[in-house]
Amino acid sequence: MLGGSFQIARIRGIPIRVHVTLVVFLPVIAMQLTAADGWVALGWGLLAAVGLFLSVALHELGHSVISQAKGCPVRDILLLPIGGIAQMTRLPDRPRDEFQIALAGPLVSAALYLIGFWGLAPWAQAGGQKSLEELLALLGVINLQLALFNLLPSFPMDGGRILRAWLTPKLGRLLATRIAASLGKFMAVLFGLAGLWPPMNLMLVVIAVFLYSAAGAEYRMVAMQERAQQPPPFPFGPWAASRPETTRMDPDDVTVSPPPYRRD
Repeated sequence: MLGGSFQIARIRGIPIRVHVTLVVFLPVIAMQLTAADGWVALGWGLLAAVGLFLSVALHELGHSVISQAKGCPVRDILLLPIGGIAQMTRLPDRPRDEFQIALAGPLVSAALYLIGFWGLAPWAQAGGQKSLEELLALLGVINLQLALFNLLPSFPMDGGRILRAWLTPKLGRLLATRIAASLGKFMAVLFGLAGLWPPMNLMLVVIAVFLYSAAGAEYRMVAMQERAQQPPPFPFGPWAASRPETTRMDPDDVTVSPPPYRRD
């Protein structure tokens, strides 16, 4: 989907790729994750940044493993400065499957929070490793924020997909998608305004633009699928229109998990 990436691993047959922009922005993210100055602090900040994106990769793997179990193969996982993308070859047909796939990512992040903040950080404190304790506690909190942020009920967040899965049996897939996408655009505008508010947070503005665009693309894709499933207006005679095949998945349909970068 996005050029300029390279593979760093393959787990359960799923390539894990890193975009070159992430390598460029990694030191910037590292400085945002540390409150101290100096090379030692920058080193701990880099470890925190790497841990953050490992957490994002595990979040996306949570989606991907359940997606594969539901018969929806995953093409790859791409790590970007704004988060991670798990690109599936098609979306699940049943709302229950979409609900489970969407919920898997936040559950993984919640588990990482419990392991890091309540498990490993106290262990490091008991061993007198203050810097390691702070790193593990920070990564634990970041994973908690990642879980909660992705549970927001708006596209393209996991919470938006959970909302659509819940609304689809009641309202139909198209209207359910429209509601979740509209909420996604509304929250994207709020994020953009928050990012422009002094002190400015340009990363939040970039995330807002991406979320707004992705929410609109999701609704357009589902609308095209619904139109393709409609019967032809003249089913008989020389005016009969052939019914196009339903496209299950647009290559740009993704699961996005942008993490909160600012320590405060």
